[in-house]
Amino acid sequence: MGKQQTKALHLQKSQSQSSCSKLWGERKFGLRVWPSHPNQNETTRWLYDHLGAFHNSKKAINLSNLAKHFNCEDGIDFLSPSTQAILPFDHAEFLLSIAKTNYVEVDDYWGSKVLILTAYLIYQSKTLFPKEIVSIVKECFKSEGGIDVDEGRLACKLPWCFDGYNAVKSVDGMKNHLDNLDPSELKHEVAATEATITLNVMKDGHTHTEMKFNSLINLNTVLKLAVGKEQKITQLKVKHAGVRVFLSSAGRKTISQLGMADNDVLEIEDSINTVPQPSDTDDMKENTAATPNRRKKKNKKKSKTKKNKSY
Repeated sequence: MGKQQTKALHLQKSQSQSSCSKLWGERKFGLRVWPSHPNQNETTRWLYDHLGAFHNSKKAINLSNLAKHFNCEDGIDFLSPSTQAILPFDHAEFLLSIAKTNYVEVDDYWGSKVLILTAYLIYQSKTLFPKEIVSIVKECFKSEGGIDVDEGRLACKLPWCFDGYNAVKSVDGMKNHLDNLDPSELKHEVAATEATITLNVMKDGHTHTEMKFNSLINLNTVLKLAVGKEQKITQLKVKHAGVRVFLSSAGRKTISQLGMADNDVLEIEDSINTVPQPSDTDDMKENTAATPNRRKKKNKKKSKTKKNKSY
Protein backbone atom coordinates (compact mmCIF):
# COMPACT_ATOMS: atom_id res chain seq x y z
CA MET A 1 0.00 0.00 0.00
CA GLY A 2 1.21 3.48 -0.87
CA LYS A 3 1.64 6.22 1.62
CA GLN A 4 -1.48 8.24 2.43
CA GLN A 5 -1.06 11.75 1.11
CA THR A 6 -1.69 14.65 3.45
CA LYS A 7 -3.41 17.71 1.95
CA ALA A 8 -1.69 21.03 2.11
CA LEU A 9 -2.75 23.32 4.95
CA HIS A 10 -4.36 25.91 2.66
CA LEU A 11 -6.46 23.16 1.03
CA GLN A 12 -7.56 21.84 4.43
CA LYS A 13 -8.60 25.35 5.43
CA SER A 14 -10.51 25.79 2.19
CA GLN A 15 -12.35 22.52 2.74
CA SER A 16 -13.31 23.46 6.31
CA GLN A 17 -14.70 26.82 5.12
CA SER A 18 -16.72 25.04 2.43
CA SER A 19 -18.28 22.64 4.94
CA CYS A 20 -18.97 25.54 7.30
CA SER A 21 -20.79 27.45 4.55
CA LYS A 22 -22.82 24.36 3.70
CA LEU A 23 -23.76 23.93 7.35
CA TRP A 24 -24.63 27.55 8.06
CA GLY A 25 -25.96 28.58 4.66
CA GLU A 26 -24.58 31.12 2.20
CA ARG A 27 -23.98 34.81 2.92
CA LYS A 28 -24.45 35.90 -0.68
CA PHE A 29 -27.93 37.46 -0.27
CA GLY A 30 -26.95 39.96 2.42
CA LEU A 31 -28.95 40.93 5.48
CA ARG A 32 -32.69 40.51 4.94
CA VAL A 33 -34.95 43.56 4.90
CA TRP A 34 -36.36 44.22 8.35
CA PRO A 35 -40.12 44.31 8.88
CA SER A 36 -41.54 47.74 9.60
CA HIS A 37 -41.88 48.93 13.18
CA PRO A 38 -44.33 51.70 14.16
CA ASN A 39 -41.58 53.66 15.94
CA GLN A 40 -38.75 53.21 13.44
CA ASN A 41 -36.66 56.33 12.84
CA GLU A 42 -33.29 57.37 11.40
CA THR A 43 -31.47 55.54 14.19
CA THR A 44 -33.10 52.26 13.20
CA ARG A 45 -32.20 52.84 9.57
CA TRP A 46 -28.60 53.60 10.51
CA LEU A 47 -28.40 50.36 12.52
CA TYR A 48 -29.74 48.32 9.59
CA ASP A 49 -27.21 49.83 7.18
CA HIS A 50 -24.40 49.40 9.71
CA LEU A 51 -25.16 45.71 10.30
CA GLY A 52 -25.74 45.15 6.59
CA ALA A 53 -22.25 46.43 5.85
CA PHE A 54 -20.81 44.12 8.50
CA HIS A 55 -22.80 41.13 7.20
CA ASN A 56 -21.61 41.75 3.64
CA SER A 57 -17.97 42.16 4.60
CA LYS A 58 -15.48 39.33 4.27
CA LYS A 59 -14.74 39.36 7.99
CA ALA A 60 -15.68 36.38 10.14
CA ILE A 61 -18.92 36.98 12.02
CA ASN A 62 -17.99 36.90 15.69
CA LEU A 63 -18.21 39.14 18.74
CA SER A 64 -14.67 40.46 18.33
CA ASN A 65 -15.17 41.73 14.78
CA LEU A 66 -18.64 43.07 15.59
CA ALA A 67 -17.25 45.10 18.51
CA LYS A 68 -14.54 46.51 16.21
CA HIS A 69 -17.22 47.41 13.65
CA PHE A 70 -19.09 49.41 16.31
CA ASN A 71 -15.86 51.09 17.43
CA CYS A 72 -16.51 54.22 15.37
CA GLU A 73 -18.03 57.58 16.27
CA ASP A 74 -21.59 56.67 15.22
CA GLY A 75 -21.34 53.16 16.65
CA ILE A 76 -20.10 54.30 20.05
CA ASP A 77 -22.77 57.01 20.13
CA PHE A 78 -25.52 54.48 19.31
CA LEU A 79 -24.39 52.08 22.05
CA SER A 80 -23.98 54.78 24.70
CA PRO A 81 -26.40 54.44 27.66
CA SER A 82 -27.67 57.99 27.06
CA THR A 83 -28.70 57.20 23.47
CA GLN A 84 -30.21 53.84 24.40
CA ALA A 85 -32.32 55.50 27.11
CA ILE A 86 -34.12 57.83 24.68
CA LEU A 87 -34.60 55.51 21.68
CA PRO A 88 -38.27 55.07 20.73
CA PHE A 89 -38.23 51.30 21.34
CA ASP A 90 -35.97 48.47 22.51
CA HIS A 91 -33.79 47.65 19.50
CA ALA A 92 -32.25 44.60 21.19
CA GLU A 93 -35.64 42.97 21.66
CA PHE A 94 -36.51 43.91 18.08
CA LEU A 95 -33.33 42.28 16.71
CA LEU A 96 -33.91 39.06 18.67
CA SER A 97 -37.45 38.74 17.32
CA ILE A 98 -36.16 39.15 13.73
CA ALA A 99 -33.37 36.62 14.38
CA LYS A 100 -35.94 34.07 15.49
CA THR A 101 -38.09 34.69 12.41
CA ASN A 102 -35.08 34.46 10.09
CA TYR A 103 -33.98 31.18 11.62
CA VAL A 104 -37.43 29.55 11.43
CA GLU A 105 -38.57 30.83 8.02
CA VAL A 106 -35.48 30.90 5.79
CA ASP A 107 -32.63 29.26 7.72
CA ASP A 108 -30.69 32.54 7.59
CA TYR A 109 -28.08 31.47 10.12
CA TRP A 110 -25.50 34.17 9.35
CA GLY A 111 -28.07 36.94 9.52
CA SER A 112 -29.48 35.57 12.78
CA LYS A 113 -25.96 35.35 14.21
CA VAL A 114 -25.29 39.04 13.47
CA LEU A 115 -28.61 40.08 15.04
CA ILE A 116 -28.18 37.98 18.19
CA LEU A 117 -24.63 39.19 18.84
CA THR A 118 -25.73 42.81 18.30
CA ALA A 119 -28.73 42.45 20.61
CA TYR A 120 -26.57 41.21 23.49
CA LEU A 121 -23.98 43.91 22.75
CA ILE A 122 -26.75 46.50 23.16
CA TYR A 123 -27.87 44.92 26.44
CA GLN A 124 -24.29 44.96 27.72
CA SER A 125 -24.04 48.68 26.93
CA LYS A 126 -26.73 49.37 29.54
CA THR A 127 -24.28 48.36 32.28
CA LEU A 128 -20.95 49.55 30.87
CA PHE A 129 -19.65 52.29 28.58
CA PRO A 130 -19.15 51.15 24.94
CA LYS A 131 -15.43 51.95 24.81
CA GLU A 132 -14.85 49.79 27.88
CA ILE A 133 -16.79 46.95 26.24
CA VAL A 134 -14.69 47.18 23.08
CA SER A 135 -11.49 47.19 25.13
CA ILE A 136 -12.48 44.11 27.17
CA VAL A 137 -13.61 42.20 24.06
CA LYS A 138 -10.23 42.95 22.48
CA GLU A 139 -8.48 41.51 25.54
CA CYS A 140 -10.67 38.38 25.60
CA PHE A 141 -10.31 37.54 21.89
CA LYS A 142 -6.63 36.77 21.45
CA SER A 143 -6.81 35.90 17.75
CA GLU A 144 -8.43 37.51 14.69
CA GLY A 145 -10.54 34.45 13.89
CA GLY A 146 -12.15 34.40 17.31
CA ILE A 147 -10.93 30.87 18.05
CA ASP A 148 -8.66 31.59 21.03
CA VAL A 149 -11.02 33.20 23.55
CA ASP A 150 -10.61 33.85 27.27
CA GLU A 151 -14.15 32.73 28.08
CA GLY A 152 -13.70 33.05 31.84
CA ARG A 153 -12.77 36.73 31.60
CA LEU A 154 -15.52 37.37 29.05
CA ALA A 155 -18.16 35.79 31.31
CA CYS A 156 -16.92 37.75 34.34
CA LYS A 157 -16.52 41.17 32.73
CA LEU A 158 -19.20 41.08 30.01
CA PRO A 159 -21.89 38.58 31.06
CA TRP A 160 -24.45 39.67 28.44
CA CYS A 161 -21.91 39.59 25.61
CA PHE A 162 -20.87 36.15 26.85
CA ASP A 163 -24.50 34.94 26.65
CA GLY A 164 -24.69 36.12 23.04
CA TYR A 165 -21.31 34.54 22.27
CA ASN A 166 -22.51 31.23 23.71
CA ALA A 167 -25.86 31.41 21.91
CA VAL A 168 -24.26 31.42 18.44
CA LYS A 169 -21.37 29.04 19.10
CA SER A 170 -23.01 26.24 17.12
CA VAL A 171 -26.07 25.60 14.96
CA ASP A 172 -27.67 23.44 17.64
CA GLY A 173 -26.84 26.00 20.31
CA MET A 174 -28.50 28.80 18.32
CA LYS A 175 -31.57 26.68 17.67
CA ASN A 176 -31.90 25.79 21.35
CA HIS A 177 -31.38 29.44 22.39
CA LEU A 178 -34.01 30.81 20.00
CA ASP A 179 -36.51 28.08 20.87
CA ASN A 180 -36.32 28.95 24.57
CA LEU A 181 -35.96 32.71 24.16
CA ASP A 182 -38.46 35.03 25.84
CA PRO A 183 -37.37 38.58 24.82
CA SER A 184 -39.63 40.35 27.33
CA GLU A 185 -38.33 38.22 30.20
CA LEU A 186 -34.75 38.80 29.05
CA LYS A 187 -35.40 42.55 28.97
CA HIS A 188 -36.47 42.47 32.64
CA GLU A 189 -33.37 40.46 33.57
CA VAL A 190 -31.14 43.06 31.90
CA ALA A 191 -32.98 45.91 33.65
CA ALA A 192 -32.38 44.20 37.00
CA THR A 193 -28.59 44.38 36.44
CA GLU A 194 -28.55 48.11 35.62
CA ALA A 195 -27.13 50.47 38.23
CA THR A 196 -30.01 52.91 38.78
CA ILE A 197 -30.59 56.08 40.78
CA THR A 198 -34.05 57.18 41.93
CA LEU A 199 -34.51 60.95 41.92
CA ASN A 200 -37.34 63.11 43.25
CA VAL A 201 -38.04 65.34 40.26
CA MET A 202 -39.76 68.67 41.00
CA LYS A 203 -41.06 70.60 37.98
CA ASP A 204 -41.74 74.35 38.24
CA GLY A 205 -41.83 74.15 42.03
CA HIS A 206 -44.96 72.05 42.44
CA THR A 207 -44.94 68.72 40.55
CA HIS A 208 -43.12 66.04 42.52
CA THR A 209 -42.38 62.68 40.89
CA GLU A 210 -40.09 59.77 41.71
CA MET A 211 -38.17 58.71 38.61
CA LYS A 212 -35.58 55.94 38.18
CA PHE A 213 -32.61 56.52 35.85
CA ASN A 214 -29.61 54.50 34.70
CA SER A 215 -26.61 55.96 36.56
CA LEU A 216 -24.55 55.92 33.32
CA ILE A 217 -26.76 58.40 31.44
CA ASN A 218 -25.87 62.09 31.36
CA LEU A 219 -27.84 64.97 32.86
CA ASN A 220 -29.09 66.20 29.46
CA THR A 221 -30.72 62.80 28.88
CA VAL A 222 -32.28 62.83 32.36
CA LEU A 223 -33.90 66.19 31.56
CA LYS A 224 -35.22 64.90 28.21
CA LEU A 225 -36.80 61.93 29.96
CA ALA A 226 -38.19 64.11 32.74
CA VAL A 227 -39.78 66.91 30.70
CA GLY A 228 -40.38 65.26 27.31
CA LYS A 229 -38.92 65.79 23.85
CA GLU A 230 -41.09 68.85 23.13
CA GLN A 231 -39.33 70.95 25.78
CA LYS A 232 -35.93 72.43 24.90
CA ILE A 233 -33.51 71.64 27.70
CA THR A 234 -31.59 74.87 26.97
CA GLN A 235 -34.58 76.75 28.41
CA LEU A 236 -34.39 74.92 31.75
CA LYS A 237 -32.94 75.98 35.06
CA VAL A 238 -31.77 73.01 37.11
CA LYS A 239 -30.96 72.59 40.80
CA HIS A 240 -29.62 69.49 42.52
CA ALA A 241 -30.17 69.40 46.29
CA GLY A 242 -30.85 73.14 46.17
CA VAL A 243 -27.64 74.03 44.30
CA ARG A 244 -27.79 75.48 40.76
CA VAL A 245 -26.40 73.17 38.07
CA PHE A 246 -25.25 74.71 34.79
CA LEU A 247 -25.87 72.55 31.73
CA SER A 248 -22.97 74.11 29.81
CA SER A 249 -20.51 72.36 32.12
CA ALA A 250 -22.56 69.53 33.67
CA GLY A 251 -24.98 68.52 30.89
CA ARG A 252 -22.72 65.86 29.37
CA LYS A 253 -21.64 64.38 32.70
CA THR A 254 -23.35 61.26 34.04
CA ILE A 255 -25.58 61.64 37.06
CA SER A 256 -23.22 59.42 39.05
CA GLN A 257 -20.29 61.70 38.13
CA LEU A 258 -22.35 64.66 39.38
CA GLY A 259 -22.71 62.94 42.76
CA MET A 260 -26.44 62.28 42.53
CA ALA A 261 -27.75 59.54 44.80
CA ASP A 262 -31.04 57.84 45.62
CA ASN A 263 -33.84 60.16 46.84
CA ASP A 264 -31.96 63.35 45.90
CA VAL A 265 -34.17 66.23 44.77
CA LEU A 266 -33.77 67.50 41.21
CA GLU A 267 -35.56 70.82 40.61
CA ILE A 268 -36.41 71.69 37.01
CA GLU A 269 -37.80 75.09 36.06
CA ASP A 270 -38.75 76.55 32.68
CA SER A 271 -36.84 79.83 32.53
CA ILE A 272 -38.98 81.28 29.72
CA ASN A 273 -42.44 80.63 31.18
CA THR A 274 -41.43 81.52 34.73
CA VAL A 275 -43.47 84.43 36.17
CA PRO A 276 -41.21 87.14 37.69
CA GLN A 277 -41.38 87.65 41.46
CA PRO A 278 -43.21 90.81 42.73
CA SER A 279 -39.98 92.32 44.05
CA ASP A 280 -38.35 91.96 40.65
CA THR A 281 -41.36 93.61 38.98
CA ASP A 282 -41.28 96.53 41.36
CA ASP A 283 -37.58 97.07 40.77
CA MET A 284 -38.16 97.06 37.04
CA LYS A 285 -40.90 99.68 37.37
CA GLU A 286 -38.71 101.92 39.54
CA ASN A 287 -35.84 101.71 37.07
CA THR A 288 -38.03 102.50 34.07
CA ALA A 289 -39.74 105.38 35.91
CA ALA A 290 -36.44 106.89 36.95
CA THR A 291 -34.90 106.89 33.53
CA PRO A 292 -36.95 109.77 31.92
CA ASN A 293 -36.39 112.02 34.96
CA ARG A 294 -32.63 111.51 34.72
CA ARG A 295 -32.73 112.44 31.05
CA LYS A 296 -34.64 115.65 31.83
CA LYS A 297 -32.04 116.69 34.44
CA LYS A 298 -29.22 116.07 31.98
CA ASN A 299 -31.02 118.12 29.31
CA LYS A 300 -31.47 121.05 31.77
CA LYS A 301 -27.76 121.01 32.62
CA LYS A 302 -26.87 121.08 28.93
CA SER A 303 -29.16 124.07 28.27
CA LYS A 304 -27.62 126.03 31.18
CA THR A 305 -24.11 125.45 29.95
CA LYS A 306 -25.11 126.68 26.47
CA LYS A 307 -26.57 129.90 27.94
CA ASN A 308 -23.41 130.50 29.96
CA LYS A 309 -21.27 130.12 26.86
CA SER A 310 -23.40 132.68 24.95
CA TYR A 311 -22.70 135.32 27.62
